[in-house]
Order: sequence, then structure tokens, then C-alpha cells
Amino acid sequence: MNFLPANRLRLYRDFKALDSNDFHGIVRYFEQHEDGIRALDFDECFECTLAYTNALYATGQHGKHLVMCSHLLEIIIMHNIESRGGENLYERMLHRKASSHYQLHELEQAEHVWRELIKIDPTDRIARRFLEKCLLQQTPGWLMKTRAAGVALSLLAAIVIAVELLIVKSFFEDWLFAFQIGHNVVLGVGVGFFAIGESWHAWRCRRSVLRFADRVKRRKITT
Repeated sequence: MNFLPANRLRLYRDFKALDSNDFHGIVRYFEQHEDGIRALDFDECFECTLAYTNALYATGQHGKHLVMCSHLLEIIIMHNIESRGGENLYERMLHRKASSHYQLHELEQAEHVWRELIKIDPTDRIARRFLEKCLLQQTPGWLMKTRAAGVALSLLAAIVIAVELLIVKSFFEDWLFAFQIGHNVVLGVGVGFFAIGESWHAWRCRRSVLRFADRVKRRKITT
């Protein structure tokens, strides 16, 4: 490392003196001294920027984190930085980028990043699990119709029960059993729509992730 001028050395030293778990303190310090940190040598600047980016993620500032994450990913690619602290820095940054998109309900962007991670490593269980979770959050049109049908049938069952209690039970006792059977059937069908729709959606999402990972594996084997 080249010798730093006294003010820059003090800036870097003070940053290093911060508790690594004091994420709010790291964010405040970096944002107060960003110009000075940018003037540090590459290694020191990268270390501070990485700590700041991780602190943004840890404090739930996902919008800012995405901006810094994209910036760091460019640097990692340009300078071919493979690992940091014994782990693949590029993949870790991608995981957190996808997670920030997910936290901001940017599901399509999160899905895209997790698919890229699976392309890198189709055995990545975390990426596969979160891709499945992301797909579950994206409601297709047919599932919306299924849910609407379930709600409509549940409301119909409630109306039948109200009619049964207010009118049939008092004036048409001979029809009471038929109404009881009717509202049970309607309610059961409504619940069935919900259960079958949600189960089918979950199964389709899992199958989609497994098939995607399998295609990536086969492509890697043949290339």
C-alpha cells in the first residue's frame, strides 16, 4: 500500500476504528466523509465502500443498497476481484442485490438476479429457494380467478347461512336440513378452490425452479 497523506490516513484509520457491527455508525461516517474516502487508494476505498454497502443492507436501506451494489459489482468485474474474507464476493453481492429487490417488492428484478445465480451454480440451494419464493409472490391470472371464485362461494355460503337462520329455521323447518347441507357444500367447494389453487401454484413454482436448474446443469455438462 502506498503511504497516505496524514488527513487521508486519519480518515481511513477512523473508519477502521468503527465497530464492524455498528452499521448505522458506518453509514453515517461514510456519508459524512464520502469525498475523502473516494480519494483513498483503491484498496482502502473499496474496503470502505464494501463495508458501507453491507451496512446499508443490514440497516434495511434497500434502495440505497441497490445503487451501491450495482456500483460495486461493476468494480468487482472490472478489477476481477474473486473473493473477500474467504467467500465469493461477486455471488454474495448478487444474493444481496436480489434480496433488496425482493424487499422492495421488485419481484421481476429479484427473479432475474436469482436466475443468474442459478446459472452460475445450479446447486445453489439459497438461490433456488428464494427464486421459488419470488415466483410464489407473483400471482398469475388463473390464480386470481381461483381466489375470486373461492371468495364468491364463501360469501354465498354466508348468505345461505343467514337465510337459514333468519327465515328457514323459523318458517320452513322442513327445508332446514337441505339448507344445512347446501351451505356446507358451497363452503367446502369455496375452501377447496382456495386450497387447490394455492397448492397447484406452489407445485408449479417448485417444478419451474427445478426444471430451470436441471436445464442449466445439462447445459454446463454439454459445454
